[in-house]
Amino acid sequence: MRIMHILTDSNIGGAGRLLINYLHNFDRTQFEIAVVLPRDAALKPLVEAEGYPVLEMDNGRDKSFDMAAVKELKKMIREWKPDIVHTHSSFSGKLAAWLCGVPRRFYTRHCAFEPPKRLTTFPGKQINGWINTTLATDIVAVAQAAKDNLTDTGIRGDKVTVIINGVEPMRETDAAEKTALRQSLGIGEDTFVCGISARLEEYKGHKYLLESAKQVCDAHPDTVFLLMGEGSCREALEEQTKSLGIADKVYFTGFLDDVAPYYGIMDVNLNCSIGTETSSLALSEGMSVGVPAIATTFGGNPYMVTDGWNGFLVPERDPAAMAEKILDLIRDPALHGRLSDGAREAYRTKFTAAAMTRQLEKLYLA
Repeated sequence: MRIMHILTDSNIGGAGRLLINYLHNFDRTQFEIAVVLPRDAALKPLVEAEGYPVLEMDNGRDKSFDMAAVKELKKMIREWKPDIVHTHSSFSGKLAAWLCGVPRRFYTRHCAFEPPKRLTTFPGKQINGWINTTLATDIVAVAQAAKDNLTDTGIRGDKVTVIINGVEPMRETDAAEKTALRQSLGIGEDTFVCGISARLEEYKGHKYLLESAKQVCDAHPDTVFLLMGEGSCREALEEQTKSLGIADKVYFTGFLDDVAPYYGIMDVNLNCSIGTETSSLALSEGMSVGVPAIATTFGGNPYMVTDGWNGFLVPERDPAAMAEKILDLIRDPALHGRLSDGAREAYRTKFTAAAMTRQLEKLYLA
C-alpha cells in the first residue's frame, strides 16, 4: 500500500515530530511511504534518516491553503500514484487528493482550541462539515478534545478516529552527563529544576508560568525554571523575568536538537497551555523517563495527566495553583517519587509510539 504524507511546515513542530514517530514504527513490509515537504524544510533530514523519500514542493510553505500548491501537489500525486494521501494541516493537500480521485484521503487534526462561533452555528457549521466530509474519507484526532472541535464544527463523528499521540522513549542520561549540564548552566546538584518544552507563543501560557515561578522562588529560592523552545514571545518573556526579579532563576535554552539531558535534570515537567493543546508530546517524553507533570486542564491535558498518579492538573491562567503544586513536590520527596513511578507506568501503558502507529496502520488497512 502506497501512502503519501503531506506536511507544509518549514520548521519542526508537533506535527513533524509526530510524523517522525510514525515513520520510525511503520511496518515497511506492508506500506511504501513518501513524504511531501516544503523545499529545504527542517524536517527533511529526519525523514531521510528514517529511510523514506522526501518530495519537495516549491509552493504553500507554512500555508494551509495555496492554489499554486494545489496544482503542484496534483502533479506529485498523479506521478506517485498513492493509495492513500494523509495530510497534516494542509488544506491544499486535501483538495489536491480529492481532485485527483485518490480513494482514501486522511487528515490529522493536531490541535484543540475554541472554534469560532461562525463555524459552530448555521450556516457555517453545515458548510464546514460538508467541505471536510467531502474532501476526507478518514480523519484522525490526536485527542478527544480535538474530535470535539471537529464535531462541534459540523463534521460527522463516525468520520473521526481518536489516536492519542505516542512517542519514542527519551534517552536516559547518566549521572556524569547530568552533572556536566548542571555545571554548564550553573545549577546546583540539589537545586529543584522545573522545565517546560513548548514554543514561546502566547497560547502556551508562559506568562502565567513566570508568575508561578516568582511565587515558587520566593518560597523556595533554590529552584530554577528551564524554558525550552523558541517563538515570537521570547523577548517579552525575558523582559517579564526581569520585572519579576527572577531573571537569574529562568533559563531560555532556545531550540534544542537533543532535549534528553535537560529532561535528565528536570524534577517536574510543566504544561501551561491555554490554547491548541491536544496530547502533548513533551509530556509523554517526560513520562518516559519518569518526570511527573503539572499541567493545565486545557484541551487533551486531562487525558495525559491523572491527578495524583503521574502528576497534577491545575486550572488555566492560575499561577497560584501551579505554584502550590510545584511546592508540594519540593516539600514532599516521597510524593515526587510516587508520581515519578506513575509517570513511567503511564508512558508504558498509554503513550508509546509503537502502539500509536499500530492503530493508524489498522485504520489504513480497514
